[in-house]
Amino acid sequence: MSFPTYFAIFKLTLRQLFFSKRGLLILSGCILPLVIAIIFRFYVDRASAVNSFIPNITFYLYGFLTNICAIFYGTAIVSDEVDGRGLTYLQMRPIKKPLLLLTKFAAYLIGTVVLITVSHLLLTGIIETHPKLRKRLLVIGMSFVYTGSLSLGLLAYGTLAVLISTRFQQPVIWMLLFVFGWEMVTAIPGMPIGIKRLAYKHYLMTLFPEYSLGGDILENLLGDTPPAVWVAALVVGLLTVGVMWLAIRIFNEREYLM
Repeated sequence: MSFPTYFAIFKLTLRQLFFSKRGLLILSGCILPLVIAIIFRFYVDRASAVNSFIPNITFYLYGFLTNICAIFYGTAIVSDEVDGRGLTYLQMRPIKKPLLLLTKFAAYLIGTVVLITVSHLLLTGIIETHPKLRKRLLVIGMSFVYTGSLSLGLLAYGTLAVLISTRFQQPVIWMLLFVFGWEMVTAIPGMPIGIKRLAYKHYLMTLFPEYSLGGDILENLLGDTPPAVWVAALVVGLLTVGVMWLAIRIFNEREYLM
């Protein structure tokens, strides 16, 4: 099949993911930080709070939004098509299943990255006008670093969501258990480093920019001996490639019947 066919699948996947009730939920999640930022801009005047606002809201709210996007969008790449019988129809066409899966994943990744990036840049623009903000010329650049880190989370958790959706029924439940169950357990302060290293979060947070993040948040997550940045980047890259390869293999071999 030619490029226009896969591009049509790409556009269709974007519409399925974002022009739906699920899409409204994620859009609301992207708008919420902007509402908070506007209220914060006009009602908070303490310099320390102003300069830690973007790092903290990025870590907590955008980090949570990244997980939600991966859980509900990543699993939908396969599961929605199976439930709607669309995947069975597509398999009857002369379409290569690995390219089909990669095309749909590209739609998820590009769509979510654009949504979160635009939201974060708007939030940064709002806070940058605050008179108590230090290093104002560096804030926009900081926003791109943050969204790059969040994009890695969308990529890593998204591939895992695809793998789970190709292998298990009710993939959303499995992803919720992993992200908000196991990952939270490994992040408990004082947890042995060997346990911490069995979580995606351990490596993704190593790559998260510290800036003015308050307290010892990252230290508690990473433990006393966090991996080097290049090691964390290598692990995230290898996990992403390996998990996607396994997802493609399962997807390619499995028969999705009516």
